[in-house]
Amino acid sequence: MMKSVRRLIVGASVFATVSAIGSAPAFAASIVNATVGGNAPFLTYTVVNGQTVVDSTNNVQAALDGGSSAPGGNVELFSNSETLSNAAFASYTGTTSLQGTLGGKAITLSSLTLADWNTTLSSGKTLGQQWFGDLLVAHNLSSWVGTPITSNLFNLFTANKGLQRFSDPNISYVNQDEQTGLIKIGLAGHLNATPLLGLPPFLLRLMGTIQASELVKVSYNGQTPQYLYSFSATNSGLVSNDGTNSHNGNYEVTLQGDKPSQSVPEPSALVGLVSLAGLIGAKQKLTKQTSAL
Repeated sequence: MMKSVRRLIVGASVFATVSAIGSAPAFAASIVNATVGGNAPFLTYTVVNGQTVVDSTNNVQAALDGGSSAPGGNVELFSNSETLSNAAFASYTGTTSLQGTLGGKAITLSSLTLADWNTTLSSGKTLGQQWFGDLLVAHNLSSWVGTPITSNLFNLFTANKGLQRFSDPNISYVNQDEQTGLIKIGLAGHLNATPLLGLPPFLLRLMGTIQASELVKVSYNGQTPQYLYSFSATNSGLVSNDGTNSHNGNYEVTLQGDKPSQSVPEPSALVGLVSLAGLIGAKQKLTKQTSAL
């Protein structure tokens, strides 16, 4: 009877360890060799006492080490965009690009110019038209899409320097799921972006709280660049120290990347394997002891 009990205990322990290994969360790899280039200015932010502050050392890699649950600092591309008049923005061709690698594949994240907003997408609409229509749909105003209301609102949005305000993405993290290859990009922004739209107050009251990220242009592994944006934010737990109440919203956008060919074993899995080996050794020793009884 004692033999059976001991075997049952060891067997249960081994099963629990194997189950823990099998249920371990996927390991996310962060962007490496991150650098910033281009001919438009940029800013790097770090976190001090729950506030994002400009990092004078421009430690880009450290600013990107966060994740969706703890975004941390960020890198703002094209940081002078909002200072440009509409005429200056129309003629501005400078961009800022964040470059690095994920799973050995190159990835570049860039700011936008007016030429990007005017790019015709597969939908037949320009990026600006598509984005503004998606914004209305996301906030239960789909009945306005395709009507003169949308055109008038978009014209008002652009006249009030709306394009400039959404062309300078703040990248807070770039991670990849090593099991599926899915790439997740964090965009630090405003939890309530309503004031950024530059629309009349009565319309803003009608629309309610608006969530909208800045846009980012992403080129991955030589593929056609994609424009990514989101209309759903989580509270980052942070806020900028410049009085703009920015960076308190975390917008996560995704794109499918290539699954890394050689995944590094997860730390939790390695610990589990060591524990499993120890349990197997203990079981063998216990078997010898119980056999002698």
